[in-house]
Amino acid sequence: MTTNKHAPRSRIVVLNRWSDGFAAYHRYIDHATNNVAYICTPNGAAALDASQTAHVEELADILDEDALHKAMSSCQSALGGIDRLIALSEFDLLKAARLRNSFNIPGDLPDTVVRFRDKTAMKHTVAAAGLRVPRVAALEDVAFAKANSSPVMRFPIMVKPRTGAAGLDVPRIDTRARLDMLWPTLPLVEYECEEYIEGPVYHVDGFVRDDTWVIARASRYINNRLQFAQGKPLGSVMLDPGPLNDAVLEFAAACLKALALSNGPFHLEIIGACDGFYFLDVGARVGSGEIPFLFHELYGVDLFDLWVTHQSGDEARYAARAQAALIASTSITRGGFLMLPEPVGKIFVDAQLPNTIPGLYEAVLPARRHLFNGSSCSGNILARFRYRGASEEEVDRAIRATLRDFRYTLAESVGSPNSSTHDITLRKTLRLLQQ
Repeated sequence: MTTNKHAPRSRIVVLNRWSDGFAAYHRYIDHATNNVAYICTPNGAAALDASQTAHVEELADILDEDALHKAMSSCQSALGGIDRLIALSEFDLLKAARLRNSFNIPGDLPDTVVRFRDKTAMKHTVAAAGLRVPRVAALEDVAFAKANSSPVMRFPIMVKPRTGAAGLDVPRIDTRARLDMLWPTLPLVEYECEEYIEGPVYHVDGFVRDDTWVIARASRYINNRLQFAQGKPLGSVMLDPGPLNDAVLEFAAACLKALALSNGPFHLEIIGACDGFYFLDVGARVGSGEIPFLFHELYGVDLFDLWVTHQSGDEARYAARAQAALIASTSITRGGFLMLPEPVGKIFVDAQLPNTIPGLYEAVLPARRHLFNGSSCSGNILARFRYRGASEEEVDRAIRATLRDFRYTLAESVGSPNSSTHDITLRKTLRLLQQ
């Protein structure tokens, strides 16, 4: 624990789980005019500029809510009170809401946040507003486990953690026999099942202020996040202005209204089925992966800046940032991304990317001899690409050219995944990535 004394102005606590560039909160909070404390893991603490912080609480496990509560009490004592609590990871939003409730801090509280973390609750809320959602049930409410029971929906179904994210740990179940095998392994209170809806998946990302779009972009996936978790590439292309774009945005706005999201960022996913749009999922947070980079690089809009400014209670700065984003939202530029999944257990040797793909402006590759250790973080995937263009077609064409022409070399490793060096025993032949 470290403590530096500053004259307090606004007393802010940041709940930080990041240890990379996302931990540079000084970009968004003036540490000279505010008294800022952090609660984080040791790795998260190492990423901070300690000279600018008023107080730091290090926790071995940021998921331990009893430890979090004690850390908040320590921050409250060190700061002489707490005016605001900032949390940016989707996995921390509900914990932060409960802490605000306990310490009487303004901001999003549990009754609001639970609609964006509990998939069963969010779908019931959207359905109550008369919008299409897949039929859904909490597993604890379903009688699948009984010997002669009838399922409440037809197969295939999706079995999901109620508070999961990014398609992680989401199996598709096609038969009753497969469900019977899976059933004993699941903590029923933590899972839901929902009917599988066939159709293209769209996502809408942006920011809303006082129930009004500040900036929003509708995109269509190439593959989807569930397929990405299963080892396939994931691409995304922003839709051109037109009837489809307008319809996706209109449906997204209706979903956000049903969920009462009036201020903040969002990442919302929609299925385009043969009988209309279905609400799939939503996070009251900045979209992950390449999404925040696209907004910043294409439009000059830092969604994290908007979100932190809103959470910190700096109304003047928030209004100015929102107005700038609203002006930027009129841009006709379209963009997209491609992410290639992690080849777990392999070593990155090299890659060759043609420099003749129009619209491809950023490619992020691992360092040579990087071991893919299965950490599932975005910085540990095989490759990330970002694109810009004047139209949806241009961006789509560039993504498919990358899928066709990007070549890379991997190698096997010998030794423990935890060792600091790895011997290359088999250099694979140069391979062409296939979608």
